[in-house]
Amino acid sequence: MQDTYVTGGLAGLLQTYLDQQNIYDPGLSLALTKFSADSRMPTTIWRELLGKVESIQPQPAMGLKIGRLSRPHHFGVLGYLVMHCSTLGDALARFQQYQVLVHNFSKVEVQIKDGKVIMSWDTEQEASKQLSDEVFLSCFITFIELITQDNRVTPIALHFMHPAQAEIGEYEKVIGCPVSFDHERVTLEMSTDAINIPIHTSDPHLLSLLASKADALKGQDDFLTNLQQVLSDSLSQGIPTLDSTARQLKLSARTLHRRLEQRQVNFKQFLRQTRERLAKLYLNDPNLNLNEISFLLGYSEQSSFARAFKLWIGVSPTAFRKTKKGK
Repeated sequence: MQDTYVTGGLAGLLQTYLDQQNIYDPGLSLALTKFSADSRMPTTIWRELLGKVESIQPQPAMGLKIGRLSRPHHFGVLGYLVMHCSTLGDALARFQQYQVLVHNFSKVEVQIKDGKVIMSWDTEQEASKQLSDEVFLSCFITFIELITQDNRVTPIALHFMHPAQAEIGEYEKVIGCPVSFDHERVTLEMSTDAINIPIHTSDPHLLSLLASKADALKGQDDFLTNLQQVLSDSLSQGIPTLDSTARQLKLSARTLHRRLEQRQVNFKQFLRQTRERLAKLYLNDPNLNLNEISFLLGYSEQSSFARAFKLWIGVSPTAFRKTKKGK
């Protein structure tokens, strides 16, 4: 079984909840500061933190209430990518494609049946947990409401795997739809009418850019994925160094160097490979000009980018772009 994780941005969501509830716990807040949207949090730690919050101030439907405070920045690249889609149907497809950037402990399945869009999550990696399920489902519902601002996205029903709760009325009050328990899968149902609802924050240019970034982050070693995301986010502000990158990862430079050595990875080579990979992705986007790509990759001048790219690939960025267009 692979190691499972959630996006570190959820630490910020928990802190927002603590602040809203006027809960002051220095130890818990300190633990939350170790994670950011650019990092990944082991699922075991995520669930421990949720349990700690619940032990301080238990209340019915707590996970749903936490999720109601979620915003795009809590989900990093995927959060912003989804909010720039054209319709909710497009957003659901992107979410299914890139959910691994938010967590990898279950896979979402989407089907259309009997006039409903049915989203369900498997339990192949590990058993479902009540608080975590509540947070994620509430986050998702809150998010689609936020980006559409249309009451037609209100779910028809929400099904949980955990045992029936005495406070079912509180659940339905918080989430705004019928809630039931003791199901085989966590499932969200909404009307197919919601698929064509436009997203008011849609931006095709940013969507293309963020999709390229999401593609670049998928399918790697978790640590290297975190590292690549930090590097790609830092490039537009200058060339990242090992020391500055270690600080962003909340590691010492020595620890970062050691972890790279364990993977037989050289920092400078990995930075170059990251720039090369991003460059190819950005050049496939016709909406990005060479000046914009140069800036995104940390070059002060387009000519510097062009020279570097030719050394990597053997052709100029312009020639590479023309070759891709011809295919």
